[in-house]
Amino acid sequence: VSITRTEDELSITCPQERVPDLARQDRDWVAFKGPFAFGETGIVLSVIRPLSENGLGIFVVSTFDGDHLLVKAADQAAAARLLGDAGHTLL
Repeated sequence: VSITRTEDELSITCPQERVPDLARQDRDWVAFKGPFAFGETGIVLSVIRPLSENGLGIFVVSTFDGDHLLVKAADQAAAARLLGDAGHTLL
């Protein structure tokens, strides 16, 4: 679960079965989690570049312990292939 508040909104990223039907939502995302050290640079760019260059929608949630890359469920297989082709190891 990720909770982000800005001046204009409150965004909650969580498993879709927890979202009330009346809430404004965008469903059918799957996550890839990276075990990246906080001090590493360029990690998110190296992961999103091959997906973006191939037209896949991306949503990233970053925490102190790691980055969570979300793509639409329909794009999961393509995303895994593109990330593997770019040299990333998926767990």
